[in-house]
Amino acid sequence: MEKKIRREIKYSSDEWDKVIELSAKSGKLPAAYIRDKALNIKISVIDYLNHHPRDQDERFRLSNKMNDIAKTVNTEKAIYGKDVEEAERVINDLGEFVRNGIIPLPLREVEF
Repeated sequence: MEKKIRREIKYSSDEWDKVIELSAKSGKLPAAYIRDKALNIKISVIDYLNHHPRDQDERFRLSNKMNDIAKTVNTEKAIYGKDVEEAERVINDLGEFVRNGIIPLPLREVEF
């Protein structure tokens, strides 16, 4: 049998209660649960961008409009009322797009 190295970790009462609860849910003893979590690190990434071509076209259109406004401001070294109004429209369109056009996709795990 492989020799185990004993190390001590200090927990608050609340932290230990949470470890006990999570280990019970996983069906493992606390030590096995802690070891598993420490050695098998996985990060869950939520991809909020919908990859529908229509949505990509809309993002592209809105970003081009904002770039055009920035180009006008940078080349003419001035900002006009119409540019401010156009920027406000683009920002409002982006807000609507974010609220209505982007849906979360399932999590994917990244292992180290």
